[in-house]
Amino acid sequence: MPAPTSAAASPAAASPAGDPSSMPFAPAPCPDTAAAAVPQDYPWVGPAVRSALLLEEGVVDLDPVGGVDAPAEQLEAPLVDRAAIEQALAAEGAAPLAERTLVVAVGSNQTPQTIARKYRRSGGRVPRATPFVRCTVHHLAVGHVPRAAAPGYVPAAPYRAQGERMELVATWFDAEQLAVVDETEPNYDRVRLAAAEFPLSLATGEQPAHFDVYASRWGVLADRRPIPLRHRQQELFDELTALTGDERLIGDAAEICARLAEDPDALLELARAHGLVTEDGLPRR
Repeated sequence: MPAPTSAAASPAAASPAGDPSSMPFAPAPCPDTAAAAVPQDYPWVGPAVRSALLLEEGVVDLDPVGGVDAPAEQLEAPLVDRAAIEQALAAEGAAPLAERTLVVAVGSNQTPQTIARKYRRSGGRVPRATPFVRCTVHHLAVGHVPRAAAPGYVPAAPYRAQGERMELVATWFDAEQLAVVDETEPNYDRVRLAAAEFPLSLATGEQPAHFDVYASRWGVLADRRPIPLRHRQQELFDELTALTGDERLIGDAAEICARLAEDPDALLELARAHGLVTEDGLPRR
């Protein structure tokens, strides 16, 4: 799986605190990872979430070299400098953060590589400048949509989970970027969650009043309770085989993804027939 970012430079670590003008925004190239993003390896996020800035020239890693293990909400000082992000966006002629929509990602949208690929495939000239910031969110967990995506993998989906805490990535999209990403999410509705119900802390030190997520239109896979996200499709397929005994889910993950790509509704029908679907508990307004 590709790492969440490919940059070696770290403005947050290399620059004096409180001096965003001195931050060396030296982006590393953002390669076209289409060949590496094979369905069986979904969600392609690597071992840890990272803060990053996708720019026209590539990706800037906003986390200190070596990363930080502490949850975003437990950091003694902001890990990411909002002013430095604003400076970089202005230099690109891009919309400032105040004109963007904050979306917390739960699957492959956590990585700049995935979002850059979606921009390229849109067929239009979409501005690339996009901030990705680590975050801590409460009462939310991540499971699976009970329907296959077009390439055949079983995608991630959020669900309400009282008492849970997740480390995820929040992304600020401008209006044009958001429209492109919305078009790539046919299995989801983008819904707005209030921080009063789902407290959110960003690595910038901010606690926004609300944020958006992509919520499954089909509920989530469940065995009495929602099945937590499996970071290997093979693990999920083996689990579903044990629950259903269905031969279509037996074998190598790449082969199963190919079967599901031919009939994405097959998994949804199977899951419903075996009572393996539940509501995600998220508000629709």
